[in-house]
Amino acid sequence: MQRYLAQRLLLLAPVLFIISALVFGLMHLIPGDPAQVLLGFENTDPAQLAAVRRDLGLDRPIYVQYGRWVGRLLGGDLGTSVRTGRPIAALIAEAFPFTIELALYALGLALLLAIPVGALAGTTRSRMADAGMQTLTLLGLSLPAFWVGAMLILLFSVYLRWFPVLTFPSFLNDPGANVRSFFLPALTLALPNAAAIARMVRASLVAVGREEYVKVARAKGLREAVIVRRHMFKNALIPVVTLIGIVAGYLLGGSVVVEQVFAIPGLGRMGLQAIVQRDYPVLQAVVLLVTFIFVLVNLAVDLLYVALDPRIRYA
Repeated sequence: MQRYLAQRLLLLAPVLFIISALVFGLMHLIPGDPAQVLLGFENTDPAQLAAVRRDLGLDRPIYVQYGRWVGRLLGGDLGTSVRTGRPIAALIAEAFPFTIELALYALGLALLLAIPVGALAGTTRSRMADAGMQTLTLLGLSLPAFWVGAMLILLFSVYLRWFPVLTFPSFLNDPGANVRSFFLPALTLALPNAAAIARMVRASLVAVGREEYVKVARAKGLREAVIVRRHMFKNALIPVVTLIGIVAGYLLGGSVVVEQVFAIPGLGRMGLQAIVQRDYPVLQAVVLLVTFIFVLVNLAVDLLYVALDPRIRYA
């Protein structure tokens, strides 16, 4: 196990290197000039533009810019925002708590919705209940997040006034207000992921239900609830846990639309603004951080397999 863990951690370095190179190169292919964005589009003085590009190091070849950035990164310096002039580490420290809370909240809601619905559909013999679950999950997967978020704001914040919008107090200062303010964006992010997880739970339970040991347990006269809890559910969790790991990584990096709709000052919104403003260092730092967390989440999922199935061993 220790050897496998060390190998996975060593693989993290080339993954981050490849991701950073791709992001760095693709960002420079996007039309637009950070120096022009910084000066303002009404300022077309070539001398000022050249001076700003020189100060930012944009007048040098792209491989030189990339090498300097990697060198600073290896020294623990994430760089400085081109747009604001603030250290990127400070910007991330401000935005990351919003994103991690939204992701954990959404994942918790997704599991609360998905596991009971998927378990019911996977163990019931009612075709109507199974068809209803399939319809609901397909609907959850089909509706776009920006539309769902806008409808939730319109219904629960504008008309009913149950939940606040545009205010996100700290959990430590006001836990109740914090939970209420994050509920709608977390629900918006949770619904499509809950639909995907519920379908996986159902499929896994249906597959496990055909195994011989489940048939033997039923032949012994055990109650169905006992069979599901003791014999089926744990064995059905391995593919579900795999999907949950992917969903957790997506929630950290794929919440851009939800953060934009609800004006949450998280990493996703910061990355989107960095694209618009051509703030290369900020976008590169955000992508690297999300990639790093995604790889760690998938590593944790791989290690969790051992707890779910003792037959699994890593050399």
